[in-house]
Amino acid sequence: MKTIAIFQGYFFPHVGGIERYTHNLAKELKKRGYHTILVTTQYEPNLKIQENLDYIEIFRLPIYSVFSSRYPIIKKNQQYRRILHKLEEKNIDSIILNTRFQLTSLVGAKFAKKHNIPCCILEHGTSHFTVYNRILDFFGHIYEHLLTNKMKTLVRDFYGVSKACCDWLKHYHIEAKGVFYNAIDVKEDELYKEHERKIDTSEKEQSKDSITILFAGRLLKDKGILLLLEAYAILRKRYNNIQLKIAGEGPLEEEIRKQKDVVLLGKLEHEDMMKCYKKADIFINPSYSEGMPTAILEAGLMKCAVVATPVGGTKEIIQNHENGLFCDTNVESIVETLEKVITNEKLRENLANHLHKTIIEKFSWEKTASEVLKKIQYKG
Repeated sequence: MKTIAIFQGYFFPHVGGIERYTHNLAKELKKRGYHTILVTTQYEPNLKIQENLDYIEIFRLPIYSVFSSRYPIIKKNQQYRRILHKLEEKNIDSIILNTRFQLTSLVGAKFAKKHNIPCCILEHGTSHFTVYNRILDFFGHIYEHLLTNKMKTLVRDFYGVSKACCDWLKHYHIEAKGVFYNAIDVKEDELYKEHERKIDTSEKEQSKDSITILFAGRLLKDKGILLLLEAYAILRKRYNNIQLKIAGEGPLEEEIRKQKDVVLLGKLEHEDMMKCYKKADIFINPSYSEGMPTAILEAGLMKCAVVATPVGGTKEIIQNHENGLFCDTNVESIVETLEKVITNEKLRENLANHLHKTIIEKFSWEKTASEVLKKIQYKG
């Protein structure tokens, strides 16, 4: 049995695109007889240092408390050294580093170099890392370039979770070797069809009279959530049959709680999130930047009509006016685009059906795992 190790800054219960990517890839690798080790951080003190799940073995490196929620800084203490020693005993065949700029990736790159283990970096973003402070971001971008240059001396092979991520790597004078697409478990489509059949008649009748708009993701400024709230306030004055639901957690939670007629669902387990997609009519993703948005894939699988900004890998999923609608990152455009699907039921159905077909055909974990196993190098 071959062993693949993945290094990244965070994992569950922290929820984000990278976490879901690793979760699903590891599950698919297990089906194929591979053992996956995850090396991440102990960003909360109650998290176990070592943990074995059904599909993945987890090691959590100690970190300093400063910036732990955005950029974990590794603490190279006795616990750190014990974990590296345990990893040396695992006979790792290949290493995947999620992102260039997390310090876990630097640890993984040095570990791979020291033990002569083939290693690649998987890019998930299409813009610089940000903490939403102009001065800190200026110095942060310099730091990111310096760290990336260091990574280039340690790792030869770079990939992206979308073509847009590969294009972003050119900013650092890196030519990516290929794409390991973000994806979803397309078999879930059948599971949630059964759920739909169980929704009682009264609930279905009630849903016909209202239109649910759904947002799901980290509640951050760069996800466009503040623009969405402004747009919804305008639309709510025009249409009394619409409702905005927001799923996720993050720094903007308190801002959202102040809004009228907005339902904040908080952080949802995967099954509950998929049910929300199934009940929603429109999914909105007004993000400023994306790698390859899992939420759009999940919403499309559940037959939501999608409105999104044409950023990053979104353009590799959505073809404007064919299986979704694009809006710009401004309030007026979001209002205008949402209004088109709010007022046209037939358009909503057509967009949803075409997007569902696209996702079933192109974005399955079976295809992504096959590509990963075909392209990565192995020790020996």
